[in-house]
Amino acid sequence: MKTPALCFILMLLLLAMTACGGEGMRYEAAPSDLPAAGSAVESRVAAEPAAAPPAPESAMKAGGVEATQPAEIPPVAQQIIREGQAVFETSDLKKTKTWIESLVRRHKAYISNDEQNKGSDRIEQRMIVRIPADRFDAFLADFEKGVVRFDSKSVTATDVTEEFIDVSQRLKVKKATEERYIALLAKAASVRDVLETEKYIAEVRAEIESLEGRLKYLQNRIGLSTLTIFFYQIKPEVQGFASRIGLAFSEGWNSFLSFLLGAISLWPFLLAGAAIIAVVRFLWKLRK
Repeated sequence: MKTPALCFILMLLLLAMTACGGEGMRYEAAPSDLPAAGSAVESRVAAEPAAAPPAPESAMKAGGVEATQPAEIPPVAQQIIREGQAVFETSDLKKTKTWIESLVRRHKAYISNDEQNKGSDRIEQRMIVRIPADRFDAFLADFEKGVVRFDSKSVTATDVTEEFIDVSQRLKVKKATEERYIALLAKAASVRDVLETEKYIAEVRAEIESLEGRLKYLQNRIGLSTLTIFFYQIKPEVQGFASRIGLAFSEGWNSFLSFLLGAISLWPFLLAGAAIIAVVRFLWKLRK
């Protein structure tokens, strides 16, 4: 009885050892399975090109260039654009113009536009004056003292503080971006990187110039207020009521003559129309 039991136990031990040996065969890789040095697999791996370096744009984003923002927006005084317009009649056009020019010199302003037009009953003068913003109120006060009666007068104030801050901050960000691109250009390792970086620098530079132009325009409009002065003088020969009635009749007669001359200038078309009508009537009679 002991012998069969012993044989049975030996068989179980043998089976257990066989199972452990099979698992070891499954998990242990044979040396012949690995690619040998100089094999085709190793050659393909070696022949694969190295990963291309990130484009400047990606590098800039990774470096946080576009995300560059000032830590704090410094306080900015209120930015106001002031404009005015005045219309009035004067008895002496030349004297009034000389007086306005004296005001311009006194308040360190300048005349940006000056034009004169002559009508049938009046002579008109239009002047655009640019005045330092801190002297605009004083200029208006002196100007109003010299005018007896205004036909119309208005002053407007436009708050552009928000736009001014926005343009200023965008300009700072773009300049920081340009500096980072220039730094990358100095480190470019290939012609392709140089060309791409220069392209991005050109794009940022165009945006910077546009923002600088807008900022200069705002600064000019803020620093110098604008006053448009329109004044006129009635011609002496038409200042009376009777003279104005005569002028009205004269203008009416001139308008009638202009109409008559215009109609006469159309005589070729009138002649051709009359000829066509005559031919049509003649053919109509023949059919009857």
